[in-house]
Amino acid sequence: MAASSKGRFLTETSLKGPAPVQVLDEAVAFLRRTPLSLYVIYYAGALPFCAALVYFVFDMLQSANAEQHLVPEALLVTLAYFWMKTCEAVFSRRLLAMLEGHDPEPWTLRRWINAAILQSIFAATFFFVWPVALVIMLPFAWVHAFYHNVSIVGTGRGTTLRGCVAEASKLSGLWPKQNHLILGSMLAGLFVLFVNVTVFLSLLPKLLNMFLGISTVFDQNYSAWNNSSFYLDVAVLCFLVLNPLSKAVYVLRCFYGRSRLNGADLRAEVQRLRILRQAAAAMLIGLAVAGVARADDTSSVPSAKPAPHAQVAPETLDHTLQSTLRKDEFAWRTPKPPEKKQDEGVIGHAVHQFFHLLHEGLRVLFKPLGEFFKWLLSSPRDHETSAAGASVMGAIPWSMLFWIALIFAVMLLAWLIVRNLRPSTARQATAVRPATPVKSIDLESESVRADALPEDMWLSLAQELLEKGETRLALRALYLATLSLLAQRELIRLGAAKSNRDYLQELVRRLRDRTEAISPFRGSIRLFEASWYGTHAVTLSVIESMKANHQTVRSHVAA
Repeated sequence: MAASSKGRFLTETSLKGPAPVQVLDEAVAFLRRTPLSLYVIYYAGALPFCAALVYFVFDMLQSANAEQHLVPEALLVTLAYFWMKTCEAVFSRRLLAMLEGHDPEPWTLRRWINAAILQSIFAATFFFVWPVALVIMLPFAWVHAFYHNVSIVGTGRGTTLRGCVAEASKLSGLWPKQNHLILGSMLAGLFVLFVNVTVFLSLLPKLLNMFLGISTVFDQNYSAWNNSSFYLDVAVLCFLVLNPLSKAVYVLRCFYGRSRLNGADLRAEVQRLRILRQAAAAMLIGLAVAGVARADDTSSVPSAKPAPHAQVAPETLDHTLQSTLRKDEFAWRTPKPPEKKQDEGVIGHAVHQFFHLLHEGLRVLFKPLGEFFKWLLSSPRDHETSAAGASVMGAIPWSMLFWIALIFAVMLLAWLIVRNLRPSTARQATAVRPATPVKSIDLESESVRADALPEDMWLSLAQELLEKGETRLALRALYLATLSLLAQRELIRLGAAKSNRDYLQELVRRLRDRTEAISPFRGSIRLFEASWYGTHAVTLSVIESMKANHQTVRSHVAA
């Protein structure tokens, strides 16, 4: 991405930033591979504060000596809050170090103290600035991102207050639309989680009483749980669940922003490749040493004479056969022993009664419907009608009309199912087929998207350009054909803000264990970037390699 000397982004891609759904998806995947030690650091700060806050609120609302306990308990909650913000900062910084591939500064006592002082200063202003921004609404997303960024960038050993404010402010101003959409999604998720936890905890006492016969004070007294303490507990639980996700989201935003300023993503990729190369070298050395040692052991051991065949007694053979046939891989062919009636218990009896009542209710509900069809399909009419009515109604072929209507309804339902289950690739190919001629596609323009043409038309365009001798444009058409293919297979989502590295990561995440298509796609990216953005010449061998990679990707994603 091109940037000016002041660090302001000029390209359209940099202004838009990664898609909000992509950031949330990557944040969830990032938390899944986060080591347990980082969660220990985070919850070592969050759990004491939440416990102290709940105890403080409950004591202030219920205790008769609340005034005497106010000062020491408020001081305890404040210290726990500062400790939580420090642990959150360490958690966020180490997440950022995982993305960047290294953390050059060790976590010494001096660095912990410096991080605690900076986080305490900003945490003290949070309860004054954040509510005001929430009331005004306009700068709320920026303020929210600023305080998250402070916990990420304000943990260096030599970080100053001014430098922390400058970097956090610059990163908070990136991609305002993305920031607002992410914040809205997080608030919606928080509301849904709060409602679900509230409903579950309020129904839990009744479920215990219904299925297990356990009676508590909560199912006897409605006001025992419907109070402010209960809703505070639910809010604290939702905070403990969703706040790590919020931290991961803003860590990714900081990583993307720093990458466009100082190339942090490129350094992380280089570091990862260096580690892989060292691991491969160590593995080769280990295999070589093991092979030499095994060859020495083999040459030193004398050859053993074959042992004579021993006679097996028939009783031993029968016993061995019976033991083998009782194993799980053979026992399925033996007849199942008759089941013994066991005591159902309270829960089993309740489940049996529930299904019995359900069966009786359905039988009562559908019995009139069955009587209606029986009357409709019967030839002789048992019901009494007048002579005129009988002559008119009897002349109508009710049975034939019913079967015609039934066949028509089944055919309509089958047509709807086939239409909805049609492969999405055909719909996408139809949707992306351009209304303009292929010649109007300007491959020199950076705004050309892979979904401007379907895969087959990109390949045809590449062949036409190759016949004209325009190998560089043909190379780009082949690469766009690969992207169009992966998009049609719903393995990647095309976006103007995505880079080739983003597409590769998304493909790795979607394919999971099917890694055969990843290596050729990575090779296509390497060939395209070396020739399109670099100075490598586009020769016929490069074109053939790109075609081979495309066919390999196509064969594996279509399997």
